[in-house]
Amino acid sequence: MGVLVGAGLYSGQDMLQYFLSFGKIGIFGVVLLGVLNIIFGRIIVTLGSHYQSSNHQDVLEQITHPVINRIIDITLVISCFVVGFVMVAGAGANLHQQFGIASWLGALVCSLAVILVSFMDFEKITRILGIFTPVIVVMILSLAVYTFWGKSYDYEYLDMVAGSMEPTMPNVWLSVINYFALCAMNGVSMAFVLGGSVIRSGDAEKGGALGGTIIGLIVTCAAATLFSNLDKVKDAEIPMLLIVNNIHPGFAMVDEGNFP
Repeated sequence: MGVLVGAGLYSGQDMLQYFLSFGKIGIFGVVLLGVLNIIFGRIIVTLGSHYQSSNHQDVLEQITHPVINRIIDITLVISCFVVGFVMVAGAGANLHQQFGIASWLGALVCSLAVILVSFMDFEKITRILGIFTPVIVVMILSLAVYTFWGKSYDYEYLDMVAGSMEPTMPNVWLSVINYFALCAMNGVSMAFVLGGSVIRSGDAEKGGALGGTIIGLIVTCAAATLFSNLDKVKDAEIPMLLIVNNIHPGFAMVDEGNFP
C-alpha cells in the first residue's frame, strides 16, 4: 500500500489527469482500477512467497524467458527512476503551495530524504512505510467522510466542469490500463520481496488481496472527494492539500507531513 499510494495519488493530480477529466464516467474507471489492484496484489505477493524471493529477479527468472526477463528488468529500473522525479517534483510543489517555499528547495529536501532512506535495509524501509501508510489511509477516508457527510452536490455541473479539462488519454478505459500499468511497474518489485518474507502462500494471498482492497477503497474515496470539489481544485497544483486547507489549516499540516 505504501508503495502504490504515492505522491501522485495523494496529491490528487493522478486522479484529475487520468480519470476525473472524463467526468462522471471517470469514477467507474477508478473502481475498475481498484479491482485490478486487488487481482494484482493477490497474484504478485503470492508469487513472491511461492519462490521465496529476495528481489524481483528470483521470480522473473522462474516465470519468463531470459530475453523477456531482461526487458522487464530494464523497464522496471527505468520506470522507477523516472517516477522518482515525479515524487520529488510533487514534494517541491507541495511545500511551495503550503508554505511558499521555493519548489527547488522542497524538491532538494525530499531528494536528501530519499537518499538517506535508500541506505537503510529492507526491514527499516518497510517499517517507515508502515508508519506513514495508516496515516495516509485515515487522512483520505476522513476527507471523504467530511466531504459527503450531510452534504449534496450538483454532479451535472461538476461533469460540465470536467469537460473543460484536458484529458491525458483518449478515453477513460485506456487511462485505466495505462495507470494500472504504472502501479504495477512501481509496485511489483516490492511486492515480490514482501511476498518472499512470508512462508505460507495462503497468508501471502490473503495479504495481497487485502492490501489491494484497501488501495481500491482509498483510491475510490480520493477520486470521489476530488470530483465533488472539482470546480475548486481543477487548477490547483496539489488538489488534495487545497481541500484539506479548506477544512482547517492544522489538518493540512498533518497532510503536509505525510505527503513526501
